[in-house]
Amino acid sequence: MPDDEKSMTLGEHLTELRRRVIICLLVTGGAFFAAFAVFFAFKKQTLALLCDPVTRQFQQSQFVLRTLEPFEGFMVMMKLSLIASLVAVSPVIVYQIWAFIAPGLKDDELRWAKPILASGVLLFAGGVALCYFLVVPTVFSFFLRLNMDMGVEAAWSLDRFIHTELMMLAGFGLAFELPLVIAFLALIGLVTPEGLARRRKYAILLIVIGSAVLTPDPSAITMLIMAVPLCVLYEASIIVVKIMASRRRKKAMAG
Repeated sequence: MPDDEKSMTLGEHLTELRRRVIICLLVTGGAFFAAFAVFFAFKKQTLALLCDPVTRQFQQSQFVLRTLEPFEGFMVMMKLSLIASLVAVSPVIVYQIWAFIAPGLKDDELRWAKPILASGVLLFAGGVALCYFLVVPTVFSFFLRLNMDMGVEAAWSLDRFIHTELMMLAGFGLAFELPLVIAFLALIGLVTPEGLARRRKYAILLIVIGSAVLTPDPSAITMLIMAVPLCVLYEASIIVVKIMASRRRKKAMAG
C-alpha cells in the first residue's frame, strides 16, 4: 500500500470518516427501508421460517402460538422485520467500516485482519445455524413433549416464543466468536499457546458459566449443546495461536 495512503493527517481522517458515515446513512438507509418493506410484506413466511424447527416435528394442534395482547402480533412482526432488515444491510455497514480502517493498517496487520474478519462472519453464521437446526428443535421439542406428558396444552405467547428463539440464535452466534477473540488477543501478545493449554480447565469452567448466561433457558440440554462445541473451538484456537506464534518467530528470525 502506498505511503501517502497511510500518512493521512487527523483532519483527513475525520474527513474520510464523515464521508463513510454519510455513505452508510444514505446507502444503508435506503437498503434498510427497502428490506423492511419486503420482510414486512412477507411477514407470514418470516414467522413460519422461525417456527419451522418446531412445527415440522408436531401436528398443528400440538403447537399453538397465541397473542395475549391486542397489538402483540403487530409488534412481533415489526420486530422481526426490523431485525431481518438490519441483518440484510449489515454487509454494507461492515464494508464501510473496513474501507475506513484498512488504509491505516500495516501490511502485516492487514494480512491477518482479512482472514480474522472472514472467520468472524463464518463463525457467527455457524453458531446461528447450529442453534437453528439443532438447539431450537431439541429444546422446544423437549418442553413440548413434557407438557403433553403432563396433559397440559402448550399454548405459548407469540412474543415470548420469538424473543426466546432470537436470543438463543444471537447467543450462539456470539459464543462462536470465541476463536476470533482468542486470535485477536494472541495477535496483540496478551495470550500464548502454552498459557491457553495450561489454563484449559479454567477455560472450560468459564465456557460452562458463559453457556448458562448466553442461553435464555439455561437448561442442561441447552448448556451442553453450546458448551461442547465451544470446548472444541477452544482447542482449535490453541492450534491457530500456535501457528500464528510459529509464523511470527520465523519472520523474526528471517528479519
